[in-house]
Formats: sequence, C-alpha cells, structure tokens
Amino acid sequence: MNDLQGVLKPLALLETVAGMQHPATLAELATGMSVPKPTMHRWLASLEDAGLLQRTLDGRRYELAPRASQLAFAILANKPNGAVRHEILRNVVRDVGEACNLTILDGTHVTYVDRVESTWPLRITFQQGSKVPAYCSASGKLFLAMMPPAKRDPLLRQIVLERLTENTLTESSALMSELNEIRRDGFALDREEFMSGLVCLAVPIYQKKGKARSCVAALAIQAPVTRLPLAQIQTKLPILQKAAETLAETLIE
Repeated sequence: MNDLQGVLKPLALLETVAGMQHPATLAELATGMSVPKPTMHRWLASLEDAGLLQRTLDGRRYELAPRASQLAFAILANKPNGAVRHEILRNVVRDVGEACNLTILDGTHVTYVDRVESTWPLRITFQQGSKVPAYCSASGKLFLAMMPPAKRDPLLRQIVLERLTENTLTESSALMSELNEIRRDGFALDREEFMSGLVCLAVPIYQKKGKARSCVAALAIQAPVTRLPLAQIQTKLPILQKAAETLAETLIE
C-alpha cells in the first residue's frame, strides 16, 4: 500500500501542474504541495522521463508535455460517462441537424474526442482522434481565448499562421483581437478559416475546482456554409450552451 501511495504522489503533481495558470518552477511546486525540494526534483524528473512533463525554453519551469494531452484524450474518451456524452452529442445533432463534435486542446492542435455526423448526403466527415490546427478552428480559438496569457502566449509563439483558405487569419494582431472577442462573448466561430465552405460554432465546457473553473473541452457544430450561413449558425448558440452545461456535469468526479 505504501508503494502504491508513493506512485500516486507524482500523479498528484501532474494534476497540480495541469491546474496552474502558468508554467511553474520547482520551488513553486514544492511550496504548493508542501514537500521538500529534493523530493519535488525527483518527482519532476520521473514525470519528465515519462514524457508527461517538459521544461519551458528557459529550462526553469515545467508544463504538460504532449503525452499528457494524449493521456487526457484517452481517459476522456473511455471513462464511464463516455456513452452519456455521446448521447448528448446525438441530441444536439437531432436538434440542430448538423454534425457535432467534442474536442480537447492537444498542443497547438485540437483533437476530436467524440463526434456524431449529420444525416445529410452532403457532409464533411472527421474521425475520432482527428486533429485540426487551433488557430483556424472554432474550438481551437476558443481554447486559446480562454487560456491564461502565461500559458497562451508561449503556445502562440510555436504556431505558424499558415493560410489554409482566403479567410484564414495570418496576422498575429488580428488573431489576438478575435481571441479577445471570443473571451468576451463566450463562443467562437470558424468563418471558413480551416476549410473553404465549412463553418463552425464552438462553446466551452468548464470544469470547476473550488471557486476556479477552466475550459477543459469544447462542444461545436459544423456545417457547409451553403446550408447553414454564419448568421443562422449563431441562432443555434442556446442549444449548444445548454448541451455544454450538461456535458460539464459528466466531468464531475
């Protein structure tokens, strides 16, 4: 039993790093978890060797590594309430008539955790596990907008704003301006930025920890612009927000 508790302590550290508003130093983590610095150094080294944590460019702070995001994806996709969440997506598709997806942020991309397609003959299909760039997708921009600046800014510096369509934002100032609007409004749009002819509306799914809350996933609908123009897709916002609140309840441990 003592051995098991010893193994679980670094996992508690992983959860602590995930919940922090900025990459943390060894000293901050040691103080926050009330453990000696040598112990914290050993835990950090173990998680770093396992590919779950990585250091920032200056080498002094720690943040989640891509493998941790992959682990979160696997847990979210397979945990007991997965069937419940899938049914919520099915209900959104029934009410809206268009494809609906559940995503998480994975580095500089968005990963599809779950998706329900529409019944229309004309549709664009994405599989579970598909990835799209964060900067030009509704869900991705939503994650970036809701992220604390200390986490978001280093991430943005890793992103090359490649033009995928004539509507893709390729100027950092324009992207930042939209991220501020998304944070204010609480939803995001993909205005044919990732794929010509495809529009998307996304809302955040929050997980609460004490008095704080963080955007851990996004719920979005996607449709050809010829069938659901931007002005019309925004009328579906209340349906999406209500479903996101219901989904958030499935994340409560």
